[in-house]
Amino acid sequence: MATDGARLRPDLGRVDFTLLVIGAVVGADVYVVAAMGAGFLGPAQLVAWVAAGVLAALIALTFVQCAAIDSNVGGSYTYARAAFGPLAGFLAGWALYAGEWVALPIFPLAFGNYLERLAPGLPHPAVVLAEVALIAAVTGSNFAGVRKGARVNDLLTVAKLVPLALLIALGLAFAFFRHGQATGHLHPFAPLGWGGFGSAIVPIFWAYAGFELAVLPAAEVRSPERTLPQGLIVGMVIATIFYLLTAFTVVVAIPWQEAASSSSPLAAAMSAIFEGFGGSGRAGAAIMSVGALISIVGVYEAFTLGVARLSFALGADGLFPPAFARVHPKYGTPYVGLAFQAAAALLGATLFDLRGLITIAVFFLGIAYLATALAALRLVTRNPDRALRLPGLRAALVLAGASAVYLASQAPHRQIAIGTGVMLLGLVVYMLRGAQWRRIAEELHTGERAAVRWTEHHYHWLQAPARRLRRAVWHARSAGRSRHDA
Repeated sequence: MATDGARLRPDLGRVDFTLLVIGAVVGADVYVVAAMGAGFLGPAQLVAWVAAGVLAALIALTFVQCAAIDSNVGGSYTYARAAFGPLAGFLAGWALYAGEWVALPIFPLAFGNYLERLAPGLPHPAVVLAEVALIAAVTGSNFAGVRKGARVNDLLTVAKLVPLALLIALGLAFAFFRHGQATGHLHPFAPLGWGGFGSAIVPIFWAYAGFELAVLPAAEVRSPERTLPQGLIVGMVIATIFYLLTAFTVVVAIPWQEAASSSSPLAAAMSAIFEGFGGSGRAGAAIMSVGALISIVGVYEAFTLGVARLSFALGADGLFPPAFARVHPKYGTPYVGLAFQAAAALLGATLFDLRGLITIAVFFLGIAYLATALAALRLVTRNPDRALRLPGLRAALVLAGASAVYLASQAPHRQIAIGTGVMLLGLVVYMLRGAQWRRIAEELHTGERAAVRWTEHHYHWLQAPARRLRRAVWHARSAGRSRHDA
């Protein structure tokens, strides 16, 4: 059930879209993956942050190209389906959903880690209860709709960047005024060698993920053939610089061994910086912990919304069970998908750890990214007049596909085996039940179209009065606003 983007108003300009990219990329992940990078490479994780940013920029370009040609909702699923047909679309959508679904427990787990840092000595059952409360609150908010929470989401977006900006500013000051101490933390630069580079890339790349969500409103962007690539490039450059400075602060503020063993590395870095300037380390850790909690809540909110809409689109097209396409009669939200996601987050947070979840999520996303890159190449061949005006575009798309393969291949063998099994399971389900689900979806769509035609035929005489009423209401409101302004 694709949504026709031609009816959407192109209200987003270059600045709007650039900020959308930055907001989708910069989130809660940086609060946890800096420790994983240190565990694999030590201070040399800075190189991995640069490399992951380049890979993310290449892959994000494929989404921009696809969105410039096909602005329908669904991301990788929609693009692969348009390029190669229903089966390819299903596999891309299945991989994308699996990657996002597996990642759902990451947010409550990270929330619990920073809550323990904020309140040392907090009993473990209380931490688990807080994680459950987070899942319930975010699910409930999405269940009731998001319009009322728009201003709250805006505040969360700004609030989550303030602590990171403060950390970067103090980190640069620490490197300048405590030069000897900061330099000492940089040597040796690669104490563990470079053998763990590929393993470090996977969790660090996860911090850059989210750009696939930013390109969804392509139909609402003015001059998308110019605004999308320019906004994406600028947004990814800014996000990369932001992440590099954050990682640099962690590297210079604390020894890499401490960062690698910490479940809240940014809080540990801020604590060390405060102590280095004669302040309270506990206060510094508290500031970053509060920032992390706010960031995690904000990103988890948006993440839950996006995953539920993806499962809704797959259910409406008959590629998921039809229950996923149900919407609540009062709130108009896909409540079945939301409930399924809440159960997954609760179960995953209980059974798995952050590193394993991030690794398997990136494996699935690598498959979805590869499908998107291949779809971009096919769609550009079919629609050369709508190709982005970038030199070496096709070469960049090929490199993006290779980058996706590289990311997926860096997962441990056990994770690759599990991920491959899940993809095969999806293929079996599609072959056995896909036809039935698609038939049900088509019947529902046919029924909707028939209802619309019946209404237009039997109540066509209401159309003109309805238009006159809408005009009268609009004029009355305009007059009211004019009197109020006067």
